[in-house]
Amino acid sequence: MTAQTNIEEKALHWFVVLRDDEAPESAWLEFQDWLEASPTHAAAYDAVERLWVDLDDHAASAPTEAPVIDLAAARARRAKTRSPWLGAAIGIAASVTLAVGLFMWLTPGSQVYATTDAPLTVALEDGSHVYLNRHSAMDVRFDGDKRSVSLTEGEAAFDIAHDPAHPFIVAAGDHQVEVLGTAFNVLNHGDRFAVAVERGVVAVTPVNAPKVRLVAGQALAQSGAQTPALSQVSPDQTSPWRQGVLVYRNRPMTDVADDLSRYLDKPVVLSTSARALRFTGALRIGDEAVMLKQLQDFAPVRVDASTREVRVNAREAG
Repeated sequence: MTAQTNIEEKALHWFVVLRDDEAPESAWLEFQDWLEASPTHAAAYDAVERLWVDLDDHAASAPTEAPVIDLAAARARRAKTRSPWLGAAIGIAASVTLAVGLFMWLTPGSQVYATTDAPLTVALEDGSHVYLNRHSAMDVRFDGDKRSVSLTEGEAAFDIAHDPAHPFIVAAGDHQVEVLGTAFNVLNHGDRFAVAVERGVVAVTPVNAPKVRLVAGQALAQSGAQTPALSQVSPDQTSPWRQGVLVYRNRPMTDVADDLSRYLDKPVVLSTSARALRFTGALRIGDEAVMLKQLQDFAPVRVDASTREVRVNAREAG
């Protein structure tokens, strides 16, 4: 058996293993190691995937009813014809759940989404879904074999379609998150960056730090060029904002103020003493008075709100 035959059999092995939605995180980690070990590994896996797509094409009994561009089929057609995949931007969003305050526009090869006071759900044409939080913006690019999103501001939860040979890249400022098929949440606001994994495996490249692999139930947070902090999180609590609540576990009060500023549409100013506090608690997103009362209930602070800003001071002991 030749070395090339070994590679091809291994590629087929990984294709079968990873088609199982319940494949363990250890399998994803081993596969990523194998894929990155040599360009011939990625080429072999891509060949297996193209063969599978060809079989699917032959088995299809009827043409597609809706004019939706399929990423895998487009790759297979491109491989056969050696012509560029035109019209990638046409099918970037297969469907969009419109929200109040949504802005959407096209640039060459990309589609940009931005929200103001309501979240947005975007279904991409490869089967992935992005849940864009309020006051957030992203640039989606599907170019040939590349799948990428630039989260230029705010927060988003991602549920990425399984496509191991073509990782999905999320850029957030100077940070990068690479995934194969998983669900996770990313925050990019000011100098704050955070990622939490609900399912699967992601590879995160922080600022001035080596790449870190996170599996389900793990999170990474970084402010500026500080050392990234790793923590554990319940997989079903990676994006609690989608359920209308903000959850904190021993987080700096500065993070809480930053989030409140986004949700209340006004500056939340911390006193020197309040900046030194850490916060554990939950704030239900919605009415300003209710959110600020909950903050005072969970933390030793006094809140003074006006139409222009919110001031938070640490309560004196006694």
